[in-house]
Amino acid sequence: MSKFKTYHPKLHRAVKRYTAIQYVIALGVMLFLFLNMDSLSMHHQLIAAITVVVMCIQNGFILSRAKVALAVEGPRLLIFPLLWIATGMGLAALVYSAFSIASLLVLINAVRYKNHRPPLHLMNEPENLV
Repeated sequence: MSKFKTYHPKLHRAVKRYTAIQYVIALGVMLFLFLNMDSLSMHHQLIAAITVVVMCIQNGFILSRAKVALAVEGPRLLIFPLLWIATGMGLAALVYSAFSIASLLVLINAVRYKNHRPPLHLMNEPENLV
């Protein structure tokens, strides 16, 4: 126990914001599932449950900085809303799709910030030192 270190990864604010949005969406899907349990078909219940499970696993990947997280997150944000729309979940599918598109925009912003490099300072470049 003397070598125990707390696990607290330093994450950028955009990543924290994105995961918080994903948890709110997962909570919304769970509430939708619980409130409409008797009116949804077994097929729709299964889709909503799988959506929540995959979202929680994916958020775990993001928070642990797994390399597979970004490769899986973009397609997940596109495939699951299409699945909800294709199965005819109505207004819930449109709301879920809108929040998924908003999440995708936040994800793109986070990736752009992560890949942003400061501009080159051309005065220090070797060919300019002559």
